[in-house]
Amino acid sequence: MNVLIADDHQLTIDAYKTILPFSLQLGDNINFIEANSCEEAYLKINQCLDNNLRIDLAILDYSMPIYSEKNILNGADVCIYLQKQMPNCINMILTSIMENIILFEIILNVKPHGIVTKSDIDGNKFLEIIEILLSGKKYRSGFVSMQIEEIWENKAFVNELNRKILQYLAKGYKLKEIAQELDVSEITIKKHISKIRESLNLNEDDNILKEAKSRGYL
Repeated sequence: MNVLIADDHQLTIDAYKTILPFSLQLGDNINFIEANSCEEAYLKINQCLDNNLRIDLAILDYSMPIYSEKNILNGADVCIYLQKQMPNCINMILTSIMENIILFEIILNVKPHGIVTKSDIDGNKFLEIIEILLSGKKYRSGFVSMQIEEIWENKAFVNELNRKILQYLAKGYKLKEIAQELDVSEITIKKHISKIRESLNLNEDDNILKEAKSRGYL
């Protein structure tokens, strides 16, 4: 089997390579393809395509050096590209990201076979997840599932515009700038911020970003 491992920490890649041969489904005959950045992962995928080599399993870190030329900003973007080129490849995203909005975006827009927060797993759990994915099932780690449930319970953040507004506020954008970025009016932005405040049970004087961070949305 051909296994792509993309992570900007070589020690992590080496650890995965040590664990994976213990998989009953992968066996000993594994061809590892390594990448340490989004650009390198993109190029390795294209190299496999040029050589008519199929990637069977991809293990992708979310946070890696970006590939700005192709607008590939993280492991989720790498996963989307891989899905388009090799739709039968089993893919898993591992991340240290804890914000539930980002996790929700990954599941909603990328739909990886597996998504795991690194704090949820050790070597044995990692191998167990690989076996689950190779058997044709999907997997979300415990923390990911909990964070996604939080989003669905707070229906304001199921709305994509609300999620984007909150993320822009966190980056320090002013209302006018957010309106320009999202191509809507400032009035629309203000209405959605009011809905976000209402969903968080906040008064006008309360700090929306502080509350969002305390609840894991940012």
